[in-house]
Amino acid sequence: MEGNVRIIKLSEERMDEALKLADKVFRPNGGSMKKEYPLLFSKENAQNILCVEENGEIVSIFGLLFREIQFFSARIKVALVGSVCTDEKYRGRGYSTRLMNEAGKVSLEKGASLMMISGGNSIYRNFGAVDAGIYFVHPVYGATTVKYRKATLEDLDFIAYLHSTKPVRFVRKREIFKKMLEASRADNMPAEIFVSNSAYVVVTKGVVFRDKQDRYHCVEHGGCQTKVASLIRAVSRKMNPMVIHTTSSDCVLNEFFHSSESQRRPFLGTLKILDKSLFLKQLSPYLEERTIEGIEKINDLSKLTRYIFGTSENEGETLKEPVPLPDYGMDYV
Repeated sequence: MEGNVRIIKLSEERMDEALKLADKVFRPNGGSMKKEYPLLFSKENAQNILCVEENGEIVSIFGLLFREIQFFSARIKVALVGSVCTDEKYRGRGYSTRLMNEAGKVSLEKGASLMMISGGNSIYRNFGAVDAGIYFVHPVYGATTVKYRKATLEDLDFIAYLHSTKPVRFVRKREIFKKMLEASRADNMPAEIFVSNSAYVVVTKGVVFRDKQDRYHCVEHGGCQTKVASLIRAVSRKMNPMVIHTTSSDCVLNEFFHSSESQRRPFLGTLKILDKSLFLKQLSPYLEERTIEGIEKINDLSKLTRYIFGTSENEGETLKEPVPLPDYGMDYV
């Protein structure tokens, strides 16, 4: 890029300028991206927000947030992508595409082997991101009388413990979880969090994925899966109609709630394995325990992403049992 246009990493001092652009694009009718996404727009994460600066003004931003995912015995580093936008006056100049390419380089430098993007437009697909991952949406019927309450910050340590017992999850430090509870958002919607003496659930209301119904969605849960089932059925007595979103690793919940109305869906966004060698190295403990071989022969990263994580429409060849991927839940950016 030449002249008065350049790609920069956001500095703490210019965070307000980036937030002004994000609010203008994503919250034109009011709201605060900083309050809704405190991890992405924190001073600590400023350097991971890439920007296009034209004539000294930030006109395009590309949010990156680096996290870790636990896959049973393996842990990989992932780059979460969100809040990608360009000021209306500067669109059509390819700025987001240039930031996308720069983000791929930065992510690899940070040691991330997988990119999870909260979007699926041509910018991401041209970069090689694809629809992948296997998730389920089940209607919640019946009711129980389990005692529960709306969660507060006093429940933080208990909820964090329940989350830590999940075999497939985003790794959350206590301070990260605290900010999530304070923001109370999941899958880009306001969320309510409920807790019993043995489980927690995160519930949103709206339209998710290709679902035309405006209904309640349990988009995150933790604790013993039988207890989760009892809790969400109790919550559904007041919040109805209710559906619960699960991954392929939620075996008990999938068996308990499966019905003719159940749906299969991909990840709420797009995915891309950034580097085959790095990804397989990070995932190797899981692959070795399952005796999965032959993956190294696949060189096309888009095909490799689908092969490992599977697809909801069974597009192309995949592992017999694809690697389960955690859902966004409160980790959405």
